[in-house]
Amino acid sequence: MDVKFARSIILDRLPQTTGEGAFCYDAVDYGSCSVQPLDSIATDVRWNQLPERPQRDQEQSEDCLRLTLTCPATVLDTSPTSLPVVVFVHGGALMIGSGDREYYDPIAFCTNALHSSKPIIFASINYRLGALGFLHCPEAAEYLPSNNGLYDQILAFEWIRKFIAGFGGDPENVTAIGQSAGAASLSLHSARIRSQPLYQKAIILAGSTTVLVTMTPEEHQREFLYQAEKLGIKTYERSMADVAVEVIDAPIDAIRRLDYCGAPCSSSELIPENNWATMEHARHARPNAWLKSQILCSSTYDGSISYLVAKGQERTQLAKIFAAICRAKLKDPQCLLNICQISEDDDDDSALEKICQAVTDVGFYGAALNGLLGAAGSFEMKSYFLIFDIGNPFPVLLESGRFATHTWDIVSLLGAYDDMLPEDCRHGISEWRRTVLTYCYTAELPCEVWRRASQTALLVCKDGIKCLDHKMLAKSRAQKLLQFAEQEGGERGLDLLWENVLRFFLKTGNPRYSHEASDIIGKYSLESQTSS
Repeated sequence: MDVKFARSIILDRLPQTTGEGAFCYDAVDYGSCSVQPLDSIATDVRWNQLPERPQRDQEQSEDCLRLTLTCPATVLDTSPTSLPVVVFVHGGALMIGSGDREYYDPIAFCTNALHSSKPIIFASINYRLGALGFLHCPEAAEYLPSNNGLYDQILAFEWIRKFIAGFGGDPENVTAIGQSAGAASLSLHSARIRSQPLYQKAIILAGSTTVLVTMTPEEHQREFLYQAEKLGIKTYERSMADVAVEVIDAPIDAIRRLDYCGAPCSSSELIPENNWATMEHARHARPNAWLKSQILCSSTYDGSISYLVAKGQERTQLAKIFAAICRAKLKDPQCLLNICQISEDDDDDSALEKICQAVTDVGFYGAALNGLLGAAGSFEMKSYFLIFDIGNPFPVLLESGRFATHTWDIVSLLGAYDDMLPEDCRHGISEWRRTVLTYCYTAELPCEVWRRASQTALLVCKDGIKCLDHKMLAKSRAQKLLQFAEQEGGERGLDLLWENVLRFFLKTGNPRYSHEASDIIGKYSLESQTSS
């Protein structure tokens, strides 16, 4: 890219060098990641509840559109190969992260692949985040176009399709793995109609379009003006083109200080629908014909990320607040409280644990099921449902080994902490790895394909893998929550439960919105109802 915020393009030639070694391009060192807060690695480690050991530093730059390839040594000799390719799209709310973080190191995963006679080419991609990836000015779109970060991902897949054969990979056998925001991104790419395939198989880990928040062009314009003012740029009675040029020319450290700004833009070429980030939309979104197979996954405590955010907020009486919100927003509030086993007598830690379990069941498990419903109309493609339930052995705030926390699915799969694993989860993680590697070769899981009439799942736990039939799934707390949501609002029920209850509860922990919860407590608490 020659200009910050411009659309990215594929480079067909390596940068020209002069002097000694002019005919060689040194690609041994890791490239830069996107500009983001300088403490983002420590933040990522803490929020994903990973061991706090020294992490590899990575330079940040607006020139960050790189990918890292991990290949077997055999592809470097003269014999041609055509190995399956695995492409990893990292998470981080589209604001922080990098495919090259040390906790995403794929060496153990790739070594296991070699030892099991299923060698692969592993590619991790970087894309623009935060302001560089998603700050957009609709009134000067030629300077700051929408959804740059998502277009960067598409370009990375196009680069792989064009060049991966030269590194021993098969462009017709690509498995994309996305985690969290990376999973949400893949949900978009899989359904956005295009003639040329980006990949043939997808593994969607702990994320869907529901975990992201979109902004309309009007909201983007207001956000752009707000951020420009934060940069000290005058916007009143000026052309947006002039303002945009000043934003582009702003020092990169000033752009970094904008922190968490921008979001995917709806009513755009890439995301034409205004309801894209809803479960109702996912229920009817049919994947591209070129996608041959997909796995939609939910960990059993993906709500851990919400738990950690809420633990950092200064508010008490969480069970009473949540119950009041339920009474204000639902037709049958007590039914939800009963399913979640929440009592207003619960202490704050117990209440928060249960609320974030509901966040998991609705925002991740429920979102995955809606994605499966959308794909059910595609008879040519195989869809599988996978539940990851290997407890994270490292948490500090949550009980060690009890919760399959957000991001632990991909970290355990790739194996950066294999040397620290307790013995009781080694077998399960080994089976998890073996299952994914086999899928990369065969596009199949050792369980039935998910169908609307006979819903099944593959459970990954510390004892290994187990197939769950629809009768087993029907008994789960998550399924009872989904049935309750249907009773509350039909097809819109899960979105209502997600947005009006769970996300509203989490949002009002922020002092900026706490008054909204206070108003509800004053009106809908048991005490106020009794006194009235």
